Amino acid sequence: MDGAALKLKVHQKCLHLALTKIDSLKSELVALQEASNQDTKSSAGDKYETGRSMIMLEKEKLGVQLMEAYKLKKALDLIDLGKPINKVSLGALVKESNNFYYFSANFGALNIADVKVFALSTLSPIGQAMLGKTVGDTYNFRGQKFLIEKIA
Repeated sequence: MDGAALKLKVHQKCLHLALTKIDSLKSELVALQEASNQDTKSSAGDKYETGRSMIMLEKEKLGVQLMEAYKLKKALDLIDLGKPINKVSLGALVKESNNFYYFSANFGALNIADVKVFALSTLSPIGQAMLGKTVGDTYNFRGQKFLIEKIA
């Protein structure tokens, strides 16, 4: 598989993961809201208030996670897949000595057609080490030297 095809598949997988996460978190928020609406005040007022407080805390936590998921999707939306890339930057698929890296957002290790690709932010430590490099350049990371072989 050539670099452009792999890059497209990795991008689509990342987008799918982001949208799935958003949908899942939205569903959880709706379920919590329904549980909150169905929770009726009983004679045990403290129990009622504790339950409502727990639901509110969970909703706040899910809200933060939802905002993070939207940030991941926004990072993906900023990538122009038709634009040629010749240096390590947002949207670059990089083949180096040992691994493939797709600089988009932090999705971690993905398996695409039996190829392991790390989807990371350019703000990650390895992203910072590679940022701005071109094919044939080397970079140091954790005391080791790596060669950038291809960029798509």
